Amino acid sequence: MVKYLRTYALFFQSLFILPVAQAQTNQWDWAPRESLTTEQQAQLGQYCQGTYLDQWTASGSDDTQLNADSIVRDEQGVIYLKGAAEIIQPLSTISADAIKGLPNEYYRATGNVILRGKNQLIRGSDGYISNSSSSPTVFNNALFLSHESGTRGEAKSLARRQDGVVFIEEGFFTTCEPTQESWSLYGSSIELDPGTGFGTAKHVQIRIADIPVFYFPWLRFPIDKRRQTGLLFPSFSYSGSDGLSLSTPFYWNIAPAYDATFTPQFIQEKGAGLDLEFRHLSPYGETTYEQSTFSDNDEGEQTLLKLTSDQTFNPHIRAGLLFESNPTDDLYPEANSTSIGEKDDYERSVYLGINNGNLLNKITYLTYQTPDTSNDEPFEWLPRLDSSYRYTQSFFEYDMDAQYTDFYDPAENNFDGQRTVFNQDFSLDFSNAWGTFSPGVLAQYRDYNINSYTTDPDSNTSFHHLTTYLDSSVTFERSLVHNDSVWRQTLVPKFSYLNAPYEDQSDVPDFDASEPTMNYSQAFSHTRFNGNDRIGDTEQITLGLESRLYDANNNEKWAFKAGQIYYLEDRYVDITSATDKNTPIDDTRQSDLLTSVSYRGNRYTLTSNLNYNVNDDEITLAQLVASMEPVDDVKFNMSYLYSINNTDPDDDAEQASIGSVFPMNKNWSLFTQYTYDFLAEDSTKEIAGVGYENCCIKVSLSYQDWLDDDDEYNRGVFLQFTLRGLSTVGSANSESSIADTYWNQGNVGY
Repeated sequence: MVKYLRTYALFFQSLFILPVAQAQTNQWDWAPRESLTTEQQAQLGQYCQGTYLDQWTASGSDDTQLNADSIVRDEQGVIYLKGAAEIIQPLSTISADAIKGLPNEYYRATGNVILRGKNQLIRGSDGYISNSSSSPTVFNNALFLSHESGTRGEAKSLARRQDGVVFIEEGFFTTCEPTQESWSLYGSSIELDPGTGFGTAKHVQIRIADIPVFYFPWLRFPIDKRRQTGLLFPSFSYSGSDGLSLSTPFYWNIAPAYDATFTPQFIQEKGAGLDLEFRHLSPYGETTYEQSTFSDNDEGEQTLLKLTSDQTFNPHIRAGLLFESNPTDDLYPEANSTSIGEKDDYERSVYLGINNGNLLNKITYLTYQTPDTSNDEPFEWLPRLDSSYRYTQSFFEYDMDAQYTDFYDPAENNFDGQRTVFNQDFSLDFSNAWGTFSPGVLAQYRDYNINSYTTDPDSNTSFHHLTTYLDSSVTFERSLVHNDSVWRQTLVPKFSYLNAPYEDQSDVPDFDASEPTMNYSQAFSHTRFNGNDRIGDTEQITLGLESRLYDANNNEKWAFKAGQIYYLEDRYVDITSATDKNTPIDDTRQSDLLTSVSYRGNRYTLTSNLNYNVNDDEITLAQLVASMEPVDDVKFNMSYLYSINNTDPDDDAEQASIGSVFPMNKNWSLFTQYTYDFLAEDSTKEIAGVGYENCCIKVSLSYQDWLDDDDEYNRGVFLQFTLRGLSTVGSANSESSIADTYWNQGNVGY
């Protein structure tokens, strides 16, 4: 819970070791916003209505000063101060209606007692300030304030022993302003021990708007930066189908290098479970073990587990492992607070990296668990060795990538084998301020030793390939005046020539080849495919035109890009291995017209991509993402995606989404989102929520209806709030939405 209670505890820890000051007219030293200077107002948060002003100044003397209407010393040395009594010391000042005591031993103050120091204030009906080890310092009916942290509260009794242990009876604290006491923490008995670094409290209540929302019979929490064993703040939610959901984490500080977090999970209509996170920090890196187990009322036990470790032994050697597992036959915990999620394949891998300057080497051993036996199992690496080297001079660059992989098919129903890859890229670079000219050669070598489970015998194949390319551009620049300031515009025509001759790859298997999404950046790539199994044949020219607009501070505001590929030869190589020099798989003479526009403004941001098929007179891709804040605190997020005529019809998409955050007044806001799928002719996400925010609390309540990854509709009500200075409480949807935009990770403003 309560690492954030550290603010509370640190205040009490130093409560009586205070330099002290003059009395103030307001019991909280509160100054409203309108009374502050312009500079002071600028330091306030967006929702804060004022601040605490500490007017204390040091006395400038090492001597103790006594002030009162009447000062008397008796025969035993006891002094009596009556009427506007005040004792000013170098580090503290105490004032009251009456004070008596023995200097350097004790003072007893009665009536309007005020103890002041730098950024600290205590008020009480009476107080006993002791310098003796046998009796504590005590204040009754106390008000306390830390000007710097904004922490304030009340207590029936405050006591501090000479060893620094502080006792609070019937007290509360808050970081809220006196004008807006949105939350507070109450405790019937609180003990703070700076020696051990933790505090304990009995009968603790968290109150919001003076309404108790949490109760803890007993609570243990840290009061400094030392990690302490104890409860963390719980999360909860409620839905019509699941009922009440509750998780209550417990943190165990085992040792300086070890800790663990246990999170019991409870879902009223589903069952209960336990999540575990165990961490170990070595001199070289961190190791983490996670496990989520849930006992479902209908499906039984559901478990996921994960072990990760990354170690850097020196600047040249590093190693690590990742082990994920689903041991419960494709069942997934209904409640899960760990980083393990539902996957088709769970990775088990180890690696060792050895780096020496420009030479990078890595060996990886990779396997998978595929819980659903109906899914295809991915190839495993038993192992993979990678090596890369880069050498750069003023006009010359050489890049080398070598890779050896022993692929294994766990199903043993198709093929696997060994693949050796050796790529070398030689390029010259003639560049200056007005342009670039970069010819190059890409040499690629492949060697395969294929093991087939369906035919005999095994096969071997290898081939060399040489690709030549030329990249060039010219930069034009001009200045222009906009709103009495000088802006800068660039215009960059780009030319690229790529020649990758046809190579028969009928005998080459496909371990990891894929076809990239065609866009403006991909048009200037030197390869047609991703992965190392296909070398795409092409002879092409790519023409591009880019223009950017920079403001007076050299910030990019607009970027326009347009380009198109012109093919000089048909293409014969495809992802499939059935390539035929007499049967082209693509004989178009030009690509789509590929365009991109982006804008970055103070109130608007825009990113847009458009692909237009000139031959068929149709748009194949339209993508738009825009964020707008037309006036202060009003936000609109809009997106649109149109992607039709893909190779796989399942990849076709057409959907639009609009979300808004609209303030009703200074503190209250509405947020909504609606997402519609034109192909399914139905909405996929509907959200409506309301939020409230002031200087010390942020709350949102939303109803959300969405289509999940399993194509099933889910709905729920989500409540989340941040008690600034304490913790974040409640539950948020794991699906991203406009609620995230409003919430802004709990930060002030949205």
